[in-house]
Amino acid sequence: MRILCVGANHKTAPLALREKLTFDPAAARSALETLRDRYADGEFAIVSTCNRSEAYVARPIHGHPREEELRAFFGQFHGLSRDEYDDALYVHRDAEAARHLFTVAVGLDSLVPGEEQILAQLKEAHRLAEEASAGGGRLSELFQLAFSVAREARTKTRIASGRVSVASVAVGRVREAFADFSDKCVLSVGAGKMNEGMLQGLRRLGAGRMLVANRSPGRAAEVAGRCGGEVLPLAALAEGLIQADVVVCSTGATEPIVTFSRTQAAMARRPDRPMLIIDIAVPRDVSPEVGELPGVSLYNIDDLKTVVEKNIRLRTADIDACRKIIDAEVDAYLHRLHVREVVPTVESLYRQMRRLADEELSAAAHKLTGRPERDQQIIRRAVHRALRRILHTPIASLRAGAGGEAARQRAAALRKLFNLPEKGEPPAT
Repeated sequence: MRILCVGANHKTAPLALREKLTFDPAAARSALETLRDRYADGEFAIVSTCNRSEAYVARPIHGHPREEELRAFFGQFHGLSRDEYDDALYVHRDAEAARHLFTVAVGLDSLVPGEEQILAQLKEAHRLAEEASAGGGRLSELFQLAFSVAREARTKTRIASGRVSVASVAVGRVREAFADFSDKCVLSVGAGKMNEGMLQGLRRLGAGRMLVANRSPGRAAEVAGRCGGEVLPLAALAEGLIQADVVVCSTGATEPIVTFSRTQAAMARRPDRPMLIIDIAVPRDVSPEVGELPGVSLYNIDDLKTVVEKNIRLRTADIDACRKIIDAEVDAYLHRLHVREVVPTVESLYRQMRRLADEELSAAAHKLTGRPERDQQIIRRAVHRALRRILHTPIASLRAGAGGEAARQRAAALRKLFNLPEKGEPPAT
């Protein structure tokens, strides 16, 4: 079985490219169904977050899709030419594919080491693959093991303590911008987990007022209720931009919601008040040109790296400990895979040896006389005949190639397999 991971992440692709390669849930399902129908022998999962878009595949060694076919699939599905994205794609195979998935699950491949959301996102990717009938036993086993590795790392290290989410890093950036939050109005565009995490963090900093705008008013009301905020109808977003000192965005929209013209109009109504916007959505919720407006400071997910780099320096020991856990689990996983590879051969060998032995013993049973000494000779000859039949093919192979390198290699393998002594050594016991 061959395991492949092909994808791009925040280390290999800028935000503008990651936006083009992203899979929302509907697109992920469509991609899974396409791969499932095109490659019947494969098992597939699509992982798409703000930091990565990856396809995981388990397939027979000589099966499809091959690496090249997966690389081409990204462009075919998203309508991109190869020169737009190909240099950003990485390929991990077998052990390295497992290691990469475990690293992602633990949070070491996230923008923020130990990031909390990624494990839930991997579980959602696994669930979606199963629902689309695109997954399978081997890939499911690998994902389940990744979940287990993540739990072990969080239990045995402090990788998940402190500021370990993109939302918390975003809050840290806002805190650096304002000395006092008591008179500040915060507007959340979106009402997902990331939005709620940012709102809760800003609430702890003492934000004076919080508005929640979301496509679903019910969801907006739930988040606003838990965060002590108010619901702002999405249709009134322009008015919210006029009031807000801080705007935090994280939705699943495919096009910008906070546009240049809308923000420009809002800033014209509040010329003496600056606006800080944190957009952690991929694709982006805020048009990049908004950051060029006077008085507007716009940060996207890639702009938070300075805070992240400090976080990484503080977590070096925990990161190293997590990598040791990952290495051990990868080794154990590969050992199990290798054992499985030889199981069919071992079982076939046992069946053939039992058949030969049973045939000789069955023939001998008809010759038994009831006299112990005579019957012992009959059984001994039957056993010897069975041994000769068992050894006939490997011995004939050795003799046929005698003097050649292949025969020497076979002889060495037999000595190792049967623990045979070298010439002049006493027999092994």
